[in-house]
Amino acid sequence: MPKTKQFNKEEVLDKASVIFQSKGYNGTSIDDLLHATGLSRSSLYDTFQDKHNLYLEALNYYKSKSTHPFEQIKTKNVNGLKKIELLMSGVIDHITASPDTNGCLMVNAAAEMSKQCKETSNVICNAKKDMEMMMDEWVKMGQEEGLINLKQSSKAYSMFLYNTICGLRVMSQSGADKKELESIAKVALQSIK
Repeated sequence: MPKTKQFNKEEVLDKASVIFQSKGYNGTSIDDLLHATGLSRSSLYDTFQDKHNLYLEALNYYKSKSTHPFEQIKTKNVNGLKKIELLMSGVIDHITASPDTNGCLMVNAAAEMSKQCKETSNVICNAKKDMEMMMDEWVKMGQEEGLINLKQSSKAYSMFLYNTICGLRVMSQSGADKKELESIAKVALQSIK
């Protein structure tokens, strides 16, 4: 008779994503994962096969969890520019609320693993594509409303804004405070008005 799992997989993925975010893929050992998640070695291997598969599942879990605030902005009945402003403000609030975390797992994974691992690269590219599509929609809306200039295409602006958000996350790791991050976001927003 097979053993039944005595753990919540979502909780395990949440705890694993925190360790991977903190230490990176290469800096995280199996023992780190066992300690953080409370799994036994056999449970980890029975459920996830290996560290790499756990990493990919944790990355996908993190991606789905981190897009939730953006989905809430989508439903707000405000203009396209305001949606982008709310997005920037939300990112800065999230960054500054947890200054001791090691940035964003997706940004860290892009820097550390995307060139080494096709699966990681696919997760990151899909997350980037989703964010850019959402922002492209908001930029188009803002351009139609006359609130965002037409000097660049909505796609060019959405790529620029995505890059700015990633840059804010990296800047926070370099010790930038909320005021500095808000200054960067302000310049980015002024450039599209």
